[in-house]
Amino acid sequence: MGKQGVMILKLKQACKTPFMVLGLLSLSLSGCDQQISDGTTWDMSLPWAINLFHTQNALKFSQAISDKTHGTLTIKVHAGATLGLEGPDTLRALKEGIVDIAEAPFFQLVGVEPLLGLESLPFLVNDQEELKLLYDIMRPKIDQLFAKRGLKVVYLVPWPNQNIYLKKRATDLNSIIGTKIRTYDRNTTEMMDTLGLTPLQLASSDVVPALASGMVDAVMTSTSTGRSQKYWEFLSHIHRTNHVWITNVMTVSLKSWQQLPAEQQRILEETAKELEPHFWQVSAADDQKQLAVLEENGIETVIPDDSLMQEMRALARPMWRSFIDRVGPDAKEIIDTFLERTGKQPL
Repeated sequence: MGKQGVMILKLKQACKTPFMVLGLLSLSLSGCDQQISDGTTWDMSLPWAINLFHTQNALKFSQAISDKTHGTLTIKVHAGATLGLEGPDTLRALKEGIVDIAEAPFFQLVGVEPLLGLESLPFLVNDQEELKLLYDIMRPKIDQLFAKRGLKVVYLVPWPNQNIYLKKRATDLNSIIGTKIRTYDRNTTEMMDTLGLTPLQLASSDVVPALASGMVDAVMTSTSTGRSQKYWEFLSHIHRTNHVWITNVMTVSLKSWQQLPAEQQRILEETAKELEPHFWQVSAADDQKQLAVLEENGIETVIPDDSLMQEMRALARPMWRSFIDRVGPDAKEIIDTFLERTGKQPL
């Protein structure tokens, strides 16, 4: 936990005690006094850089809330993990009141809620439209899981298509067997192991050092990350495999939510519902925008041929069943419903 996050927690706790408020008011004109005179201020934690589209989405959401509540609810965006929060720490920080609202990718939360890893089952979801359908099916269960932890889901936004970056063109699986590749969760690690590569699970911030040191020779991620981390300095080909999806969840502490007046709750919910489709469009557009930058810097785009994709799909599909066996009946019900509604072959 970062020092700034701890300071925020102490200030928030102090704001709840009238005598301490008076003491703080006599010492400074920040923090509690602002909340009393100007309304409610929420701190939002984001691990992404300020220029990344997820952060820009959050800033747009924050501005919309401020405008619609006439400044009575302010959401202060802390980008770049400046509060020291990343991954599973996000849920704990929300529960403990260190921040009121925060964003994290589902795959970083599967250690506490395994069902959230469903979208990273390889080749289950083909495109954004199918991903929307999957979350239409899953959303009631997701809301339930988060409520159980004292949280409320605000909105969901996916990353762009996922790709495999390599130092050469992959003609078939034999051509890349044994390649050391960065993965980011249990599903993607199992997938790469099944395909014959050598997976190493790494956080995004550790990827560039791993490439520079030769710890890994390949990466699986989006065009957005590939561009921001300048993969052209280490890798030469991006394979448009679109093998899994990653979605971020913006979530708020139920305690903070329940302290809002009913009108502010209504505004927040309606604004999230209004902006979420736009945020999905931003994600899709960012994919093509960043792919163009990668190509301008020498990365060659590879559309894998049908035989390679069929080989990968065939090897990866049994993972769906093992996921169900591991996670339980909720996963089976969601996957069965999704396959039926997309007209895909049932398990």
